Amino acid sequence: MKKVKDVAVIGCGRFGYHLAVTLSQMGRNVMVVDDDEEIVNALAHQVTYAVRADVTQENVLAEIGIGNCDAAVIAIGEHFEAAMMATLACKEMGIPRIIAKARNESMGRVLLKIGATQVMIPERDQGIKLAHALASHNMSELIGLSTTHAILEIGCPGSWSGKSLEELDIRSTYRVTIIGIGRAGEPLIFPHAEDVFREGDRIFALGSNEDLARMETIVEDE
Repeated sequence: MKKVKDVAVIGCGRFGYHLAVTLSQMGRNVMVVDDDEEIVNALAHQVTYAVRADVTQENVLAEIGIGNCDAAVIAIGEHFEAAMMATLACKEMGIPRIIAKARNESMGRVLLKIGATQVMIPERDQGIKLAHALASHNMSELIGLSTTHAILEIGCPGSWSGKSLEELDIRSTYRVTIIGIGRAGEPLIFPHAEDVFREGDRIFALGSNEDLARMETIVEDE
């Protein structure tokens, strides 16, 4: 996937504000759009470009150059009509990645249908993430990729230590894919079948939310 350099953040409430500032600190070119003049002024010296605009007005996003961005984050979760119009506008401009914030699953499904490539439901996503962390001896970390799939980071279960991917047959047993192994003092390992897990490893597994939860439950009980 192409590295994202130019990002538009549309809607700068608490979520959008902190996202924009953090992206800017990470060296990205960030354009922010909000209809609140006070917020725009507060961000003006922290991002590449800050503009006050009403995204429900036709063609306003195209006129301010949003179409040149690699990605757009629609962070207007509280105003569904504005979120839909901004998502449609970004889709029509051909922006490759359109990430939309939604209040709930129903809103998320609509935004996906009209052009969003990814939907975030912050309260749900944080709740799932915290549940995994609290339920696991190994202090897991969940990274949501979509409403159905995620990457789970988990400490190496004792029953896996000293065994290879091939021996454990993880894909067949748990229906997840191990995409990385983190080991102290070493670069991230992209594993092969013969790679052996060690105590203290951090394991990155890709799968559906249901399969990841099932795997976590099984290894906790072993």
